[in-house]
Amino acid sequence: MDFGLSGPEQAFAREVRAFLRAHPPETFPEDGTDAGYGSGAHSRAFTRALGERGWLSMGWPREHGGQARPMTYLLILLEELAAVGAPFGPLSGCLQVSDSIIRNGSETLQREILPLVARGDATFWQGYSEPDAGSDLLALKTRARLEGDHWVLDGRKIWSSHAGIATYGTVLARTDPESTRHRGLTMLVVDNRLPGMDVRPIRSLTGRVYHYEIFMDGVRVPRDWVMGKAGEGFGQLLKGLDTDRFWGRFYKAPFLRRILGLLVEHVRATRAGDPIARRQLAHAATEIAALRALFYRAAWLIERGLPATGEVSAAKVMADELGQRVLSLGMELLGPYGVLRAGSRWARLRGEIEHQYQTSWGHTLAGGTSEIQRTTIAVRALGLPAEPKGRA
Repeated sequence: MDFGLSGPEQAFAREVRAFLRAHPPETFPEDGTDAGYGSGAHSRAFTRALGERGWLSMGWPREHGGQARPMTYLLILLEELAAVGAPFGPLSGCLQVSDSIIRNGSETLQREILPLVARGDATFWQGYSEPDAGSDLLALKTRARLEGDHWVLDGRKIWSSHAGIATYGTVLARTDPESTRHRGLTMLVVDNRLPGMDVRPIRSLTGRVYHYEIFMDGVRVPRDWVMGKAGEGFGQLLKGLDTDRFWGRFYKAPFLRRILGLLVEHVRATRAGDPIARRQLAHAATEIAALRALFYRAAWLIERGLPATGEVSAAKVMADELGQRVLSLGMELLGPYGVLRAGSRWARLRGEIEHQYQTSWGHTLAGGTSEIQRTTIAVRALGLPAEPKGRA
């Protein structure tokens, strides 16, 4: 495994950096808040600027309007964006959903949705979790019944990121209530503008809105707006979870490197000779480097179509828990100033550490809890039984 970049890849990294220098991310208007994963806030204008350069579709097959570039180019793009705190919030969801549409979507979805994604005019939310179906997604109660050329969708989803500022959602619904729990599920693509859609904000600890609750009452979804085939939604879910966890956390390492850089500058200016702070920062730098290597190992497997479930789960656990440790260190190093929010005249580092610290505590729950991920690692990577013997 060689993590070094080829000549063309190095040239692309320089191209992205030049774009960011010419178009400073902070000059773009923000349409959605930063949830602390490393992808920054969401700016529709910034996403469209990426689309204008063909970067949103550069990994797609040429027959779908892409450039068929290797996965490495997407990794380079995301790392460079995260390194400067660019506002590319829902981009990872666009990458995942567009890939699913290319592989499993109907001709209608490919014709109508893919051009919007390529231009930066379409973003997505995930409609998986429900009030009574989180880690146990198969307990979902959302239903869809076929009436003529439409699915009629009724149900409720919760904790859906970006739903209030997105254009479409991917909703897992039960379309055959007589089947077993993992059968009879269908993955639908739903337009947020359809009648019967009610998207409500959920305010976080930071006082900002990132997650939403969605109520669907008689929403009529076109029959062919389905991923794969009707009844195959559970398979679509499993295919998507690994890539969702990968793309949703890959940029955590460059993000944490940026945060570490801010803390290093703070310590250099306030207590450069403190041996404890120096060791703490050095240890954090070591862990961040290991996290990046772990994600590149997972990327190497994914690009080659090899099983990567264990590696992706391990990377997610490390990313989320390391993020909490680094930001806790930041709060410790800032002392009383750490609790001051952006806008305070006394805030240090623009109040960013306080915001990122508070958002980090939900990350070990979102996208599959760390406990669930460790079970996945035990079963899929270590070959241990799913249920220990002797447990009732």
